[in-house]
Amino acid sequence: MKTFALLALLLPAVLAANINLSTYPLTADLRPGSYRLHWSFNVEEQSIRFAVNVSTTGWVGLGLSPTGGMPNSDIVIGWVNDQGQAFLHDRFATGRSLPPVDAMQDWILEDGEQEDGFTILAFRRNLVTCDEQFDREIQSDTARMIFSWNDADPIDDDPSQVMYHETNRGSSSINLLGGQQEVPTDPTDLQSFDITVDAISVPSDSTTYWCSAFELPANVQNQTRFITKVAPIIDEVNMQNVHHFLIYECTNLNSTLTGYSAPCSGPGRGVTGEMVAACISRGILLAAWAVGGGKFVYPADVAYPVGGDGNPRFVVMQTHYDNPNQRSDIVDSSGMSFFYTSTERTFSAGTLQLGHAVSSSMIIPPGAQDYRVFGECSSACTSAHIPEDGIFIFANTLHTHLVGVGLTVHHIRRNETCGDNGWKELEPIDQNLQYDFNFQQTVHLPELINVKPGDILRLECIYNTEDKDGVTLGGESTLEEMCLTFLQFYPRIDLSSCFSFISSTDPRAFQPFLSDSLTPEQRVALQTAAISGSTTAVENALNDISWTSDAVASLQSSVVNGPVIDFCVPQNPRRENVMSESFPNGLQPIECEYQAPDPRAGICDSGAGNVVANMMLLVVAITIGIMM
Repeated sequence: MKTFALLALLLPAVLAANINLSTYPLTADLRPGSYRLHWSFNVEEQSIRFAVNVSTTGWVGLGLSPTGGMPNSDIVIGWVNDQGQAFLHDRFATGRSLPPVDAMQDWILEDGEQEDGFTILAFRRNLVTCDEQFDREIQSDTARMIFSWNDADPIDDDPSQVMYHETNRGSSSINLLGGQQEVPTDPTDLQSFDITVDAISVPSDSTTYWCSAFELPANVQNQTRFITKVAPIIDEVNMQNVHHFLIYECTNLNSTLTGYSAPCSGPGRGVTGEMVAACISRGILLAAWAVGGGKFVYPADVAYPVGGDGNPRFVVMQTHYDNPNQRSDIVDSSGMSFFYTSTERTFSAGTLQLGHAVSSSMIIPPGAQDYRVFGECSSACTSAHIPEDGIFIFANTLHTHLVGVGLTVHHIRRNETCGDNGWKELEPIDQNLQYDFNFQQTVHLPELINVKPGDILRLECIYNTEDKDGVTLGGESTLEEMCLTFLQFYPRIDLSSCFSFISSTDPRAFQPFLSDSLTPEQRVALQTAAISGSTTAVENALNDISWTSDAVASLQSSVVNGPVIDFCVPQNPRRENVMSESFPNGLQPIECEYQAPDPRAGICDSGAGNVVANMMLLVVAITIGIMM
């Protein structure tokens, strides 16, 4: 029976080739002109469909990798032979050689064809299969897709005779479950305006934050318009240097400041520069983009209102340039396009920035595998700003820098079944435990998330510094760290941001870490450095510490359980309307933590999934036996 089952796996499929690629709403050019991936997914059915369109008449491969390399990857290899027969085999790579065919075939061929020198294969699989050993789960995390092809089919259609791909290979990060399944059609009256810098000379510093002030177009100022789509405009030669854009609506500017364009901080910026930079902390976030992101289309019933009577006429764009080689020849004209309609939609969108304050008080020690930093919107904050029916989160952008490896947006709600004044953690709003710094997309959530007044929103960022010799501090540089997320929601409310930081003026701050892990001399040196206000001095003092595993654990415990301050910032903040709360004992404990359901429960119990798969093989095997 094992021989028959193996033969069943090797049978070709003679299919009525009729692959309509337009039925796949999501696409990615893995290698432009040579390899294009199409896909769609169904969360309710827990399934995903793929189609690959590759410039070859030989075999093609696609895989899910843990790191972007071949080892431990879940791979399919398929082809269409000269007789029009399509083949597809589910495999698992243990190394950098031809991966063997799996005993369980969970990638199912739907169709295959060749036309004009291109091979198209359509196939599907469940997001979670019963083959725990050789299939990778498809989740909301960033997937590392690997791909390959060869211009020849395997010899005699033998799956063990797949020729080497040579240089026809690559990897790409993709959010497989983060796209819109139905992209709204553009309104018939769609117009656009651009916000871009004008051929600026980027400073040779390794990190530059550049602030530019603009006046909205006259037709937008005079009548409220409704933004339905935003898209980055990046000078192709500067793709490696443009790190992010943040664009804010400003109420504190006037027409005399329009056209200002200079570094956001530093000597010589003057009063004008200070007013422009002030918009970053006081303005209303209109749009955000980060490296690896693409265009963003609002849902069909949602738009971002801009302009019109009583609304801001001016915007400031903050551009982060990453210039690790400190080049002096970078000239840039990048920015963003805004597409709008005159027709109001059902819901007006807003953006909530959530996370840890960008501050050197965020200390990430070296040698840590999963060090964690938190930032939150407190229950008092959401009670004060969120209406009774709540808000609905529909998209999100997660953001850390180079040592960030995972982020989770926790959703916490009071629940009496969790004890007196108990708190229950709901399903995370967003989670990416395979975060890729170079692929920071705004993702549409699979379902709307209803956040109610009194809920707690908590961002958790995970960092891996096992290859670091020194500490990493919070800051604006790419080599420093951030812990932020940008939640898009409706209806729009008077809340701009929530952020947390360590209450360093509290004598209990960073205790017992300071007492247990530092010598008296090290404590004095760190205190002196902190008083000086020099980030470099603080960093040097911290790097003099012996960062043993116990010291790392002590700092983590001190941060989680030590005094923290949460700030709740409305739109157009003033000193008197910014809410702050002190939590002397750290994060609010969660009595009932969220327990993710077993995705295989009811599917693979008692070998149910294996039974179905093996029954299918048995039927084919019996047929082969009769034919033989």
